[in-house]
Amino acid sequence: MPMPRLLHDRPAGLAALLRRRELLVAALAATAGSARAQSDRIDGPLRIVLPFGPGSGTDVYARMVAQYLGTALGVAALIDNRPGANGVLAAEAVAHARPDGNTLLFTTNTTHAANPHLLKELRYDPVKDFAAISKMGNLTFFVLVPASSRYRTMADLVEAARKAPNTVSYGAANSFGMVSGSKLGKNAGVEFLRVPYKSSPQITTDLLGGQVQFAFIDLAAAAPMVKAGRMRALAVLADRRFPSLPDVPTMAEAGYPGFNVVAWFGMFAPAGTPAPVVNRINRELVAVLNRPDLRERGAELGIEIFGSTPRELEDYVKSQIALWGQFTADAGLRPE
Repeated sequence: MPMPRLLHDRPAGLAALLRRRELLVAALAATAGSARAQSDRIDGPLRIVLPFGPGSGTDVYARMVAQYLGTALGVAALIDNRPGANGVLAAEAVAHARPDGNTLLFTTNTTHAANPHLLKELRYDPVKDFAAISKMGNLTFFVLVPASSRYRTMADLVEAARKAPNTVSYGAANSFGMVSGSKLGKNAGVEFLRVPYKSSPQITTDLLGGQVQFAFIDLAAAAPMVKAGRMRALAVLADRRFPSLPDVPTMAEAGYPGFNVVAWFGMFAPAGTPAPVVNRINRELVAVLNRPDLRERGAELGIEIFGSTPRELEDYVKSQIALWGQFTADAGLRPE
């Protein structure tokens, strides 16, 4: 005699139908989750953190790029200047930021190549703590003095330091100026007095006021003063003369070779930023960097503008860390 069907028993066909429904819902949820994980959406606003202050070469360039990049991504782009501690404050802020593409680091070789050799305790890893997005180009540095200065050549600076050690002072707002000044003193066998600054605009003010005698400054920050005739360039730290200042010799021509190490720009996101987000920012950023008007403006400021793939920047950072290790050693500098 067949057992009576219990109320909670379901016909086999209904059970199978419900099971298929459960599987379909699970599949749709998984698909939606995967789509969210693979999204390249950036909600914004876009915060671009800089390791230097307003008016510096990095700041001038970053604001030029931010305007176009924000429009391309469809979000507001804000510049967040965080000068000080040789760029550590800015680098740490981004390394610890949420990896969603809304916070980026617009930086230079200071934070991502020099600091590992200048600081004993570096609380971020320039490779592991960041997702590389794109190289941004190279920056031209000059040795500058006030137009009223009695120093008209590099030889004049060196001779003055030889006669009175640690009295001829120079301002340095970044690793490039710091290492270049130390290397110049070591190569020439003299002792200059280094005066640290948070940003280049402060140096230009003190140069004009006579608080320091010379400085290593990027043309983007000093260009207005040079063009106005208030400052004079004694040498360019490059392997060739700068087109708009053809009378200014290279450091090698002035008798001090080995100063053509490149000062470069790069854009980074926090490590863990999804690859689709990184790739989208890279795609839009490279398109911005290819704009003829941006490149023309950059050339006037001594900035050679170009982009790269994320992998190219990552590999470049690794090679530059090794190169700056040699550069700082040549300058006689040790981590402090």
